[in-house]
Amino acid sequence: MPGTSGAGLTEAGRARIESVARDHLGRGWHTGAQVAVYRHGRLQVDLALGEGTGKRMLWFSATKPVTAVAVLMLAERGALDLDAPIAEVWPEFGHGGKERCTTRHVLMHQGGFPVFPPHFDWARMDDWEAVATATAALPAQWEPGTDTGYHPVTYGFALGEVIRRVDGREPRDFLRDEIFEPLGMAASLGTRDIEDDLNAVCLPLAMSEVTMADPEGAEARTSDIVRRFTLSSTLRGQLPAANGIGTAEALARFYAAMVNGGEREYVRLLSPEMVALATSVQVETDFDRTSNLPASYGLGFAVGGIWPPFDVPRVFGHGGQQCAISWGDPDTGIAAAYLTNGLHDPYVVQVRTEEMFHAIREACA
Repeated sequence: MPGTSGAGLTEAGRARIESVARDHLGRGWHTGAQVAVYRHGRLQVDLALGEGTGKRMLWFSATKPVTAVAVLMLAERGALDLDAPIAEVWPEFGHGGKERCTTRHVLMHQGGFPVFPPHFDWARMDDWEAVATATAALPAQWEPGTDTGYHPVTYGFALGEVIRRVDGREPRDFLRDEIFEPLGMAASLGTRDIEDDLNAVCLPLAMSEVTMADPEGAEARTSDIVRRFTLSSTLRGQLPAANGIGTAEALARFYAAMVNGGEREYVRLLSPEMVALATSVQVETDFDRTSNLPASYGLGFAVGGIWPPFDVPRVFGHGGQQCAISWGDPDTGIAAAYLTNGLHDPYVVQVRTEEMFHAIREACA
């Protein structure tokens, strides 16, 4: 792990971060992990353990903020009006009560079309036309903008098609051209752009079947998630909400740009004003219609609320399916990502997250 002095992390702090990561591996909470930490734009920790060594990892929903930034880039360029109905650029989307749904609504999880029906065939996930068409056909479960419910996958298909309609590039190509390559991120949307394809990815594992929605684990929901996300169609497709694939260092580098007001090493993604808007609370609810829990969102980012690390003022970021967490903290200059391949029960996920978050925060000099 690189070490720096001054406004970096203490030597003892970096050792503590590594100790926490190794302890989690030793407890059997995953079989592979990566931790990366930037502070004030300088890489302080870049650690890979177990099966996470030398590979890229699935970000799951930690992909969502990257896609949000792509959309906000287009808005700042004048190519997209966040408050115009999506149907203006994508007429087929204006179906089933979604006529007034805007891009801003989707970014805040207020679009009203949170999930695909159970019968959707995930073997078609690598067919962009199919997933976009299926998203457009979804009826609204509530009037867009009037309520909040997390959109696990449909968020990305809606925003991705908006990107394609206003820019011409498919979302994976936009992210590659405008974010990943300019920032020097070892990342892609899906595996199409990875030379070794599936062999280059540390695949996720179901370490517990217990979830908030199924406390007994009787429905094997975690195994079902793993099954879906290890399908070649899912890995090779483009899910702008859920299949970013890359290193922890790449994801932390993205947050280093966000913490720095949208810029890193002369590459500007967003204006400081847009970053401030996106990473501040835009909507909060005591009852998210998807999770049945309190929730708080910016524009594509998790921010505020009761769950660490987002219960700390001004911290923003996103988690990913029981195994990943990434965040930026403007007050400490921290940008971090902790990726594992172990999809675990809510208690382990929270302990794993809190212990790493506090180890990193306490390592600040």
